[in-house]
Amino acid sequence: MAASKHLMLVDDDKNSREGYQTYLSAKGFRVHSFGGGADALAFAKSSNPDLVVLDLGLPDVDGWEVARRLKNDKETRDIPIIAFSGRSMHHEQVSALRAGCDLHLTKPCEPDRLLGAIRKLLGLPEPRAGASDAGVEPY
Repeated sequence: MAASKHLMLVDDDKNSREGYQTYLSAKGFRVHSFGGGADALAFAKSSNPDLVVLDLGLPDVDGWEVARRLKNDKETRDIPIIAFSGRSMHHEQVSALRAGCDLHLTKPCEPDRLLGAIRKLLGLPEPRAGASDAGVEPY
């Protein structure tokens, strides 16, 4: 059940971060968001989220380093990480996977696509056919 899942969203673009946070919260996830890698690392170690959505181009500690640190720490290494980047070049995707990310999505990304990736990595079922998402509008 999504309501019990805790996500950490890390993106230095405030509008993007707030839009995805609103959307994912409306889908039943608990979402904590951060604009930088240093704060996100500290929070991940203390709260152990179920999944991290991680922008690679962060201003302080970049996303590649955040992923490496999370995967090299025995307390956080099993947390799935979705890399989020405005670049779609193959070498960037490979680099993200080598840093420890489980999946790479290119921004801008439709909220439903992000939601599908989150559900897949967390092993959550897709909503039933005909189930309504009334009142939820993608940003």
